Amino acid sequence: MLGVMTVRKDELKFREFDRYRGYYCGLCRAIGRRCGGACRLALSFEMTFLAMLHTSLYEPDTQSEHHRCPAHPLGRQLMLVNEAIDYAADLSALTAYYDLRDGWEDERRVDRLAESGLLKKAAQRAGERLPRQREAVERYVKALHEVEARNDQNLDAAANLTGEMLAELYVMREDVYARDLRELGYYIGKFIYLCDCYEDVEKDVKKKNYNPLIARSGRETFAADCEQMLSDMMAHAARAFERLPLLEDAEIMRNILYSGIWLRFENAGERRKAKSKR
Repeated sequence: MLGVMTVRKDELKFREFDRYRGYYCGLCRAIGRRCGGACRLALSFEMTFLAMLHTSLYEPDTQSEHHRCPAHPLGRQLMLVNEAIDYAADLSALTAYYDLRDGWEDERRVDRLAESGLLKKAAQRAGERLPRQREAVERYVKALHEVEARNDQNLDAAANLTGEMLAELYVMREDVYARDLRELGYYIGKFIYLCDCYEDVEKDVKKKNYNPLIARSGRETFAADCEQMLSDMMAHAARAFERLPLLEDAEIMRNILYSGIWLRFENAGERRKAKSKR
């Protein structure tokens, strides 16, 4: 379910995109430094957004460094360094490990098992540093398996679980901002889960995977109904976001929340329209 919270690049200024890349590349380097080079497979747009959110909210001491990386060997890349990015790096290892283990247990995919082995020690260290967040992820994985096992067709059954898990991850500190951060994470989590379900309907039908949207996918109003449902979730998320005292990088985050987060939904709809015309 990763890759939903991306930027809409053509709506960003050049300096804003460079700043965003600084977070993305900084998170990649932090994952490698804290968790090991192989763990960089855990890099995601979702954790990049979270690192930016906590940086804007708490204004930690942030260093701007320039380093080379294998993906961009021709020049040095801007990489930001601070405690919020380190927090997102630990969460990246933790959540990626459990996601890969889930993939192995559900589908017996050997590649998922092998990749989870690379992340195991890093996830254990991250869990020791972040016990509340580790427990939230473990609860989520267990409860989600139960929902899938009984083939629960209630749209909120699994989506609420994802929201509850992400709500805990969004809280880096138990302070005055925790309530709004939990609300923001909760509705973003629900959006991500159901957007992923919308995108994967055809694939899940073919593979007989659990997907609560399958039963609704034959309706003529399927796309419109899903868009309305997801819009309601993002309205709640936006209200929580706007209550937070965010200044630095706020416009980049608004680009993600109000525009970029819809790219996967829009692309899935376009693919279905093109397929129906063949």
